[in-house]
Amino acid sequence: MARGKKDLEMARAGYRDAKNRGDHEEEARWANQMGHLLKERGEYVEALKWFRIDYDLSLKHLPQKQLMPTCQSIGEMYLRLERFQDALIYQKKHLQFAQEVDDLVEQQRASTQLGRTFFDIYEKDEGNYSALENAKNYLNISMDLARTLKEDAPSRNSSSFVKELVDAYNNMGLLKIYLEDYKQAERVLLDGLRICDDEEVGDNDEGRTRLHHNLGRIYIEKKEWEKAKEHVNTDIAICQNIPHPQGEANGLINLGLIHYKLQKYEDALLCYNKALRIAHDLEDEDALVQHIKLNIQTTEEAKKIMNDLVQEEQLLKKLSRSVSTMIVTAAERKYQLQVQQYNSLKRLIELAINIEAWPKHLEFAKRSKNIVKELVDKEKLSDALLEIGEAYYNLCKYDKAKKWFTKSWIVSKSIGNLEGEAIAKINLGNVLDSTGEWAEALEAYQEGYNCSGEGALFTAHCSTEYAL
Repeated sequence: MARGKKDLEMARAGYRDAKNRGDHEEEARWANQMGHLLKERGEYVEALKWFRIDYDLSLKHLPQKQLMPTCQSIGEMYLRLERFQDALIYQKKHLQFAQEVDDLVEQQRASTQLGRTFFDIYEKDEGNYSALENAKNYLNISMDLARTLKEDAPSRNSSSFVKELVDAYNNMGLLKIYLEDYKQAERVLLDGLRICDDEEVGDNDEGRTRLHHNLGRIYIEKKEWEKAKEHVNTDIAICQNIPHPQGEANGLINLGLIHYKLQKYEDALLCYNKALRIAHDLEDEDALVQHIKLNIQTTEEAKKIMNDLVQEEQLLKKLSRSVSTMIVTAAERKYQLQVQQYNSLKRLIELAINIEAWPKHLEFAKRSKNIVKELVDKEKLSDALLEIGEAYYNLCKYDKAKKWFTKSWIVSKSIGNLEGEAIAKINLGNVLDSTGEWAEALEAYQEGYNCSGEGALFTAHCSTEYAL
């Protein structure tokens, strides 16, 4: 931090000296340097002010090509401040200037920024499909241009296009993650890492850290915890070495999420609190601070729910012991205790779902199935089989999920329970969607829709993406 202040003082002195001498090119260069130094400190509002000084000087006194990197910097600051429309104005100017002078390098950079901005707009408003299409379009253009630049790099005497290509792979992988196409996302991001290795990109490179960060996200979604930890820890280590405090904070959030999903709440809180300390040191990262605080609050609530779950488990153990020692002649009393066991298991399943404790969910669902078999209640049996399927689905064990959803559907069909049939079919559709069997998924959704009469259940469970 002390070195950062010294660099700022030097840049500010350089700017003043250039201004006094009337050297507009040097004045703009030092203003740009001030902007980048402030950006690295997370002071985006102040950085924006200096980039605007650079822009105004370049517009009045310098060739048009000088405006392109300045437009990129201003667009980036507006994007980080989530002022999306302002970001788009400067990013489109950047692209326009680049097209006018036929500069493929700047066209690639502008397309990348436009793609990321439209992607962030869609993240904030998932109903904005126009933003999603624009994101896809610009990121595809960015990828094509990066490949062209890389192939033609020798004639341009530059190796920097490796960075552009790696970033393009990362952005495309990020888009696939958001569209929940994890298989394609993993392939694209691993290709990005292979390019880094083939081109001998340094171990402590920003491109690598972004790839590791997003691979960590994929493996979290796929419940592949060891792979997730490996990539997340690599991401954090690189960010510490660069240093890149914002990236380190986001890496710690991912690590905290892994601990949270494994119900290691104290470890999760350690990660989140460390990330919060880093985010507080960044001047204009209010959204990041609020995100971390929400994660801390969610984790604290999960700790309380886990305590409730432990207490409920103790109650279930007492009920189980009572049933096991019940004499045969006390059939009615045994039945009552089994009903109490079933109700206790329902509460435990609800608590497990609330904190995403899927192994516990599976355990309680299987015990519930055994109880309802003794109660000879087919509707409850159908529900229990459905819960087992949902637990396996959330554990990413799709073949087993398919098996148990099918069993639930068969039982529901045997007793004419149309609602149960519809829910089972919709869940089967979700499994088939996750395994990439989209035609079969659509067929299962249609069958669920038909079972549900007016389609209310279908609307509640089926994504719009598959209804189109």
